[in-house]
Amino acid sequence: MKKNYLNTPGALKIDLMLRGIRIDDPVVKAWACGSSGIDIMLPQNTPVNIPCSEEFTGSSPYIIKKKGSGYAITDGKGEVGVSLLERPAFYNKKTSTGVHFSNIGASHGSYTVITPSPRCDFFNRSIECKYCAGNFDIKGRDNTVYSVEEVIETVEAVLKEKSSGVIYFSIGFSDTDDGGIEFLKPYIKAVKKQFNCLVAVEALPPKENHWIEETYALGADSVLYNLEIFDKELFELICPGRAQLIGQKRYMEALAHAAKIFPNGTVASHLIVGLEPPGSTCQGIDFLTEMGVVPILPIYRPSKGRALRIEPLNTEIIIPVYKHLYGALKKKGISLNWVRDISMVTTPLEVRELVEGGGKTIAESFYNSKLGRKTAWGLSTLRRKLRVKDSKDEGH
Repeated sequence: MKKNYLNTPGALKIDLMLRGIRIDDPVVKAWACGSSGIDIMLPQNTPVNIPCSEEFTGSSPYIIKKKGSGYAITDGKGEVGVSLLERPAFYNKKTSTGVHFSNIGASHGSYTVITPSPRCDFFNRSIECKYCAGNFDIKGRDNTVYSVEEVIETVEAVLKEKSSGVIYFSIGFSDTDDGGIEFLKPYIKAVKKQFNCLVAVEALPPKENHWIEETYALGADSVLYNLEIFDKELFELICPGRAQLIGQKRYMEALAHAAKIFPNGTVASHLIVGLEPPGSTCQGIDFLTEMGVVPILPIYRPSKGRALRIEPLNTEIIIPVYKHLYGALKKKGISLNWVRDISMVTTPLEVRELVEGGGKTIAESFYNSKLGRKTAWGLSTLRRKLRVKDSKDEGH
């Protein structure tokens, strides 16, 4: 018998991302943003991006409906009030060169992903990750590279709208020693020069560790090298490009080194829930947290022709994985203040109530405030200056 998760936002978020939602209301259908799902705010300010167009969502027990002046999600037995997250206004605007900002940036709660180029050379070599539905699909756009000026205009629009507080640069695979950081360098430097904002970098592990130090010195506040799958055999099977041209061992070496360079809680790696057995994901959590790395656990969304999900998989089975994540991070004293308020993934703070119960701590409320965000940026900048200065002194 299915458990009722309607009154537990953290668990409900997991169940909605796992099962999706059906939409009958025409207004909501118009609101939903195509294949990327629909963004909704659950109780306790819990943002979630819910699948709504994939084939598997047709059997979801959840329906969103109009209720009075607002909306509610029902599973047929109960309901909970929710609100639709407004589509960022900058999506409808263009750069001075005529490019839609939405081609360059996409907001997901606390951060906006900036993709200066949609290219990933794994596709060129037919060794792309088998779960990838085309995040960096090069078809028709293989030579597209947005200029620094176009990216700056996009970031300015995001920050002016206060759509999110973290600019998250993402890049696909390119066969270079630096893992793509040389390509991203002018974008990071320009953003840091013109705006007081936090910057995260999602890239592939460089071949040598000095590029990780360069990434930090450039101004990146956080770095992600996404391992995706901990089980070695499944990693090689599902991620042939990553396995052949980078290797799981290099991912782990790079993450361990980054955790020694970047501040506590700002080095992260995805482990995709559903592409390997839950026990294997827990082993990956332990391995990463032991190094001081924050595991981020997105739920795999099967798309047509890419139904790779390990079965059986339901919320009751995977909630313990998220509980394990929270416990491992707390045990190692890894900060939870960076990976938070993200619509596309359930964060450790959102499952805390499943483990401990209770609301937000004073520290979390502070970091959510305007003063807290400003302080976080200031501390990050100060720490970098000290760290870079120390590195230079050691070199003499």
